[in-house]
Amino acid sequence: MNTLQRMAFLAGSVMAGWSASAQTNPVTSATPSTQLQAFSRGRVAHQRTLGLTLGSYALANMAVGALAAGRERTEAHYFHRMNVYWNLVNLGIAGLGLLGSRKADPDTETLAEAVRRHESMKQTLLFNAGLDVAYMAGGAYLIERGRHNSDKRDQFTGFGKSVIVQGGFLLVFDLVNYALFKKRGDRQQDALLGRTSDGIGLVIPLR
Repeated sequence: MNTLQRMAFLAGSVMAGWSASAQTNPVTSATPSTQLQAFSRGRVAHQRTLGLTLGSYALANMAVGALAAGRERTEAHYFHRMNVYWNLVNLGIAGLGLLGSRKADPDTETLAEAVRRHESMKQTLLFNAGLDVAYMAGGAYLIERGRHNSDKRDQFTGFGKSVIVQGGFLLVFDLVNYALFKKRGDRQQDALLGRTSDGIGLVIPLR
């Protein structure tokens, strides 16, 4: 190898090293396995927070609804009664979510599993937001039906208003958590996948 070839080889080696270093995760100097654990743990912690928040909201609504419903069959009675029914379901969903987060083992997930579960969580939150809009539309339908049914006006109106309120809360809940989930998780996911402005790059830790 002559002098010119050696210089060319050295320059190529330096450029290759610089390129690999540029694609290393800029957020943290931790090894990829540690980054992956942090990514998975963050998802599980967020799921646990979702369950605790929804469960607390459900218990509070059930307590207030049970006290405020009263015995007289008025619009307020049906409103609070539906709140109790609705939040029994919310409490069950929250309990299942918490159980799932307790069973999860984020430290053993592969990158493919972690990415799939992260994307699945985002899709679930968006799907739920769509259902929330449908719930609110159903509540509006019940109120409209009550206007044309004098015998059950209080029942339809009370139930309808409750469904709109509960659906509205869940819509905000799901959209806010989707935004938080995406903001936190997507950045970590991109770092793990070595995403660059030109697409996906190979992450080569220089150690």
